[in-house]
Amino acid sequence: MKKLVAVLTRVGLGRMSVAEYQANLNGLNMFFGAVLGFVLVGTETLSNAQFGCVLFCLAGAVITIFFITSSRSRVLYAALALLYAVTFPEMIDFVLKGHGIVPGKIRPTLLVWTLMTILVEFWAREPVGDAKPVTEDR
Repeated sequence: MKKLVAVLTRVGLGRMSVAEYQANLNGLNMFFGAVLGFVLVGTETLSNAQFGCVLFCLAGAVITIFFITSSRSRVLYAALALLYAVTFPEMIDFVLKGHGIVPGKIRPTLLVWTLMTILVEFWAREPVGDAKPVTEDR
């Protein structure tokens, strides 16, 4: 196991620094926020009330993904986010008493976002006090 850790560290896959952790989260959240906008194409046929309900439920799913990295209960939020991601289209159909109300691509979008967030959150990180200052070479 120590050899594997040494190899991963050599190729840059060892412990993440605080800056790398923040960069990962910022990148994931910006990317998947934009993807959600793209994925929601097709919902313009919903009534205002239906669209509002979809947005409300989607906001709850996204906030749950954010809580994976912000809460002491991160394992619980990771499980809840996975549940939301897997069941989101059916949940919306149940709530709005319809069929196929949200585009099917919403499930893989939420699922990949959740899994990537879990990966980043549970990846080994340098202790906060061990962060090395960035210096310029002159």
